Amino acid sequence: MPPANQHLVPVFPELKRLVRLGITPSATTILIRDDSTMPSMRPSQYAMQQRTDGGPFLRFDLEDTGALSEEELSAIESDEEYESIGDEIYGISRVYYSDVALAEHEPGWHLLLEVAPSYLTIYPINPRAEHPEYGQPRYHGIRSIIITRPVYTPYSHPATPYEVDELLDGLPKGLYTDWRYGLGFKYEYRCIVQALSSLKGVDTILIHGGTGHNDAKLKGNEFYLGVARLEQLRKSLDRLTQRHQRETASDKKLACYTSLLHEAAPELYPPRARKLPPDLLANLVSLGSLSPRLSSKDQQQVAKLTEQNVSALAKSAPNSLFNLKAEIELVTLGELIEIYRKMMDNKVSEPRWQRFLSEHPFVLDMAFGYPVKKIADQPYIGGKGFSGRGGQFSDFLMAARATGNLALIEIKHPQTELIGQSYRQTFVPSYELSGAVGQIISQRSVLQREVFGLSQELDERVHAHAIAAIVIVGQTPEDLAKQRAFEQYRSGLKDVLVVTFDELQVRLESIHQALTPKPPVEPEPISEEDLPF
Repeated sequence: MPPANQHLVPVFPELKRLVRLGITPSATTILIRDDSTMPSMRPSQYAMQQRTDGGPFLRFDLEDTGALSEEELSAIESDEEYESIGDEIYGISRVYYSDVALAEHEPGWHLLLEVAPSYLTIYPINPRAEHPEYGQPRYHGIRSIIITRPVYTPYSHPATPYEVDELLDGLPKGLYTDWRYGLGFKYEYRCIVQALSSLKGVDTILIHGGTGHNDAKLKGNEFYLGVARLEQLRKSLDRLTQRHQRETASDKKLACYTSLLHEAAPELYPPRARKLPPDLLANLVSLGSLSPRLSSKDQQQVAKLTEQNVSALAKSAPNSLFNLKAEIELVTLGELIEIYRKMMDNKVSEPRWQRFLSEHPFVLDMAFGYPVKKIADQPYIGGKGFSGRGGQFSDFLMAARATGNLALIEIKHPQTELIGQSYRQTFVPSYELSGAVGQIISQRSVLQREVFGLSQELDERVHAHAIAAIVIVGQTPEDLAKQRAFEQYRSGLKDVLVVTFDELQVRLESIHQALTPKPPVEPEPISEEDLPF
């Protein structure tokens, strides 16, 4: 049997008001009201108003409480930070809940509150009897919410629904203060408890103030949440909700305008653009501690927005625009180098290399000691007879940016052998290397002879003052003797430059390394012995 000091109390929505007026309703009291004058309310609140069974119900368990002795009260009152109110009550009292009428000794009561002078523990539950999980914890993972007592005022043990209402009125904002709805975080702040429910092993939220008012800490199975942090987060969530509501209303108006008015009479109703609120992107990015991941469509849109606002950025944030340009160039170069490495490792075909270099002429710039520009891919450079047969084609036609002096580039495969057989204590150039050199010398001769007629078809002004000839072929031999033979051969060539694919890669990597910001170097502390005075 329950203890004698437990009480079963029927509860009506107007109970709090009646008690304050000094009226104590009995279990058979019937309240009549005119709902036509009531302000709007939620469906659950309206349903509560229509109940005629006197529910929901509370049961109070004061078995584990008692009054302090005079000596204990004197010891407590000697503490300057503690204020005693009347006959101090210590221990723990419990408040049980039921959505249906139950006798005191019947099972089916659900623990809702535990009250001690120094803390209040809430057990959020599903409060409606028709709910499939009635009486079970409202949240998955979080079972209880503890609120520590105010600094000067301890919690008092409630013995009536009115006292429960008064006790809950002091809860932090963001929590339900009406026990008839199961307590816990309000629906609009459910994301707080959902986030904390994902913490493994955590089943309790402890909300407290004092020196830890800004806490967000894990301690065993408890998450310590400071009241100041909770209030700041609650306000931030409110702002997000209000902004979303405003934006949704604006988007609905724009959708109706575009689909109806503009579609029916575009000459009278011109197209409208969506107005973005100030600092929208800045606020969205600032919500997380890391940079957000963007989908491919979002990335394209960000690039498009940046491109459309380049002129404005140059005036309002020139340093940011300059840093963005440098970062883009650095990242682009890094991606280019990674593709280059993979192509080297996968031994792709020569046509693939020609296509890659055509799409990224910056790589070809590495073969020159001066700025160049690409004029044409696989250009015809002359050599046809009267029959229209023959003729020669090169891989790339380049020109110096400053003077327009022409240059020819011939591409061979990176796996092309550069060195042939040994010959009298040295090595001769391979057939492929010597053939490529001979080929570009012939192309240069033909172009030199026919450049005047061919250049008439070009939009850009070019010259053949001294046509440069470059062969990009193979990789540097690993054998030292072959390296020496290769260097001797290419150094002896007249007006023909031979560059290997791995040398181009090293040049690209060197530029990338030079552009990459270096971490600041902290100066070494100077010892007293090194001081001049």
